[in-house]
Amino acid sequence: MTYTLCREQWIARPIDEVFAFFADAQNLEKITPPWLGFKIISMSTASIEEGTVIRYRLQLHGIPFYWQTEICEWNSPHCFVDEQAEGPYKLWHHTHRF
Repeated sequence: MTYTLCREQWIARPIDEVFAFFADAQNLEKITPPWLGFKIISMSTASIEEGTVIRYRLQLHGIPFYWQTEICEWNSPHCFVDEQAEGPYKLWHHTHRF
């Protein structure tokens, strides 16, 4: 069975500014709850673009695990999509629309 979670958040800033914030992988650490111990381990390109692979380390209830996603769609400043290449989910397809 596949589950879909849809969330929407309105940010009163110019689209280019909002997209740039989310396109900076270091900001993921800033917006992830600290109790998850989220840390970027590596990124295959200097900046995020289609084909970028990002490897993370997280912690849940003190148990560390690793996660790897790939940017499979990049349409600045309107959307990007990341999919899990390795990690805890059976399927992870994450679409960001701006």
